[in-house]
Order: sequence, then C-alpha cells, then structure tokens
Amino acid sequence: MMTERLLETAEKTVRLASKEKIDQVQVTAFIRDSALTRFANSQIHQNVASKAGGVVIKVVKDKRIGTLRINSLEDAQIRNGVKKVVGIARVTPPNKDFKSLPQPQKWTPVRGVFDRETAECSPDYRAARVKEVIEIAHSKSPKVKAVAGSFSTGSMAFAVSNSLGVSAWAELSLASVATTVISRVGGSQGFGSWEQHSRRVKDLDAVAVASRAAERSVQSVNPSKLPPGEYEVVLSPLAVSTFVAFLGFIGFSATLYQDGESFVKYHLNERVFDEKLTVKDDARDLKTLYTVPVDGEGVPKRKTRLIEKGVVSENSICYDSLTAGREKKESTGHAPPPFLGFGYLRPAPFNTIASPGDSSVEEMIADTQHGIFVTRFHYTNPVEPTKAILTGLTRDGTFLIEKGEISKPVMNLRYTDSMLSTLRGIPLVGKELECLEGITVPAMKLEKLRFTGVTEY
Repeated sequence: MMTERLLETAEKTVRLASKEKIDQVQVTAFIRDSALTRFANSQIHQNVASKAGGVVIKVVKDKRIGTLRINSLEDAQIRNGVKKVVGIARVTPPNKDFKSLPQPQKWTPVRGVFDRETAECSPDYRAARVKEVIEIAHSKSPKVKAVAGSFSTGSMAFAVSNSLGVSAWAELSLASVATTVISRVGGSQGFGSWEQHSRRVKDLDAVAVASRAAERSVQSVNPSKLPPGEYEVVLSPLAVSTFVAFLGFIGFSATLYQDGESFVKYHLNERVFDEKLTVKDDARDLKTLYTVPVDGEGVPKRKTRLIEKGVVSENSICYDSLTAGREKKESTGHAPPPFLGFGYLRPAPFNTIASPGDSSVEEMIADTQHGIFVTRFHYTNPVEPTKAILTGLTRDGTFLIEKGEISKPVMNLRYTDSMLSTLRGIPLVGKELECLEGITVPAMKLEKLRFTGVTEY
C-alpha cells in the first residue's frame, strides 16, 4: 500500500530529525496522483496526468518552530530538508502560544473510501464520458453552441508521525465532472453549468450533469435587466455551498475566533440563523467528499456541530493543536491535511454537511410570488467577517420567479449582504443533498437577499 511507504518515510524522517538536538518533530508524508481531461468548444483539448509527493517537516526547539515542505520523497532531498528546517527553527522567534505537538490517540481507518478503479482510471474512460457530456448537451437544443469543462480522477494519501508517538494515515480516491454549456440566439448568449464529485468514478452521472447545464443554458438566452433590491431567492445546492463554505472559513476557525475576527465570538449561544439551519463538520460521514479518519497532525477527526438549529456556540469552533493549546483545550482534528494545499494554513471545517429538509426545488419556486432563482455564485469575497458580510455575483443561470413559476432569465446581479440577516429567514430546505467539494448541502429558499448591482450580461 502507498500509505505503508508514506508512513515508513515519515517515521524515518522523525528519527533523522530527532538526532539534531531538537525538542519535538512532526513529519507528514504525502502523495497526490491526479489526471484531468479538459474540453472546450465541444472537443477535448487537453489530457494531463501528474503524481506529486513530498514531506512537511515541523521541528520545535525552545518553542521556536520551523516548518518546511519538500516536494520529494527521495532520501537525499529529505536529509537536506531536515538540516534546513532545523536551521529555520533556530532563527525563528519563540511562539509563546505553543504547548506541544499532539499526543497519540486511538484512531480507526475509514473503510470503503479508496476505489482502485477511480485511482487508476484510464484517459480512454474519461474521454468517453466527456463525449457523452458533449453529445447530451448538444442534443438538448440547436441553441447549444459550445460545451466546456473537465473530467478528473485520481487519489491522495498522507501519513503522519511525530516524536511523541503519533502514527496515522489516510487514503482516498476522488473523481469529478464539471461542465459549462453556452447557448446562442442571435447576438445573445446563455450560460449554464453543473458539477458532480464522488470518491467513485462510476458514481458520476454525465447525463444528469450535461442535461442540467444545457437546460439552464438554453433558458438563459436573452436575459432582462432586473433592478437591484431585496428579493426572495431560491438557491440551488451550488449556490448554497458558497454561503456555507464562506461561513466555515470566516466563522468557525479557531484562528479567527481567537483573533476577534469571527462572527461567532460576538454571538455565542445565540440563534443567529433560522432554526431550520443545522450544519455539522464530520469527516467520517460518507456523505462528505474528503472522508478521512485523521487530520494533518494525525489527530482523530471529531464531529463538530457548527450550527445547531440556528445557534452557534464555543462548541462550533474548529481547533488544531496550536490553537487548542492557547485555550488549554484539545484539538478537534481540524489541522489542514497536506493535499488541501498551503493556502489553507488555519484550522477550518473541510467536511461540512447541512441537514436536509422536506421540500423540492419545484415546491420552493411554487412558494415564491416574486423572487430570483440562483444557480450559482462566483467572485464571492468577505467584506466584514465579524458581521458575516459577503459580496459576489450570480452566474450560469439567474431567473426571475413570478407567481410561483420561473418567468424569464435576468442579467447577473451582485449581492452584498450579511449572512446573519440572509440566513435568518429560511422558509424551505431541500430534501436532496448534493456532495460538492468540501461541502454537502441541499437547495434552500431564503426570505431575502440584498442585490446591490446588475451586470450587462
């Protein structure tokens, strides 16, 4: 198994670093095997594959912490890396908040999350599925002029060892398909998109993805301009995932909570959202994509209730060992794993699941007299994290709802609103969950969302 090799490398590196007169050392060895078939203008234009691995070494000496990532699993490179990271630690100022690297804890692997057929998927198989996506999209209407997107497969694994006795690993396979369909009538274009993610490539439904994207695209041609203002909104799971993901990053990270930048800190034990909103982070729940038993420090992943019937509390916060040590608490197992990249340097939820309701999207639309249906958002950014204010644009299918029916497409709109206001009124929640990247959510109807601008497309 690849995890056996990675664990052996991590343990060997710990022994090597321990000879350098340091206090503690942690090593994470990782590897990511990925392949991608990309298409545009209704034809495949790129097929690439890569395998990248390495180690992340953290050494501690007198509370001075040095960290170094080496993109190699070769012994010589690792030996040089150990010398460098020890040197980094010696010239780094002491971190007064550091208490200790994690002590070993009992953990159990998550079974059934690695699919060899997915990890070893051939380019021919991906090409055949892409062909399906393109053909299905074009078959929906002569208005469809171009289909673009990607189909990816692969696997990732990591192993963690430290000088206190931690020894843990994780391995999983991943597959995804995403497409954007462009329709055209005269000088007007319409756009529609959809995506699916799974740990098993055979679970991806190219027919469903292409059909949903094509239908939205054809419906989006010749959009009208809608004035800014507050509207009722029906959000697809793709749109909901943006709101939930950003709440995770700006609200539930212990780093932001301790720095006073999290809205949770100012609303402890308050019902800040609608009581229909319950969100957890649970890496052992198979409904989430990145199902792993341990975090990037080898700490067992702990189920965390981020939002309980609209209420946030101290128990909503996600900790790694450093942030937990500041408050004399235990890590909740939220140190980022290496395969998420070094853009994620703080503890945060990566396996977020919102509880479903009992409504369909059709019922949400029928319940709306005058509102907007949003397929997805993009260019979303936080404006004021302590108030959970976000701004972004709609994309790939924005429609006016009148008297319980979708009446016409509208030009994309910019929203700027506080999630503490927007998610306080949720009349209906979808009964079907969509597994997206890091987020598993249903569709939702919101009582209001404030739109502050309109585009020309």
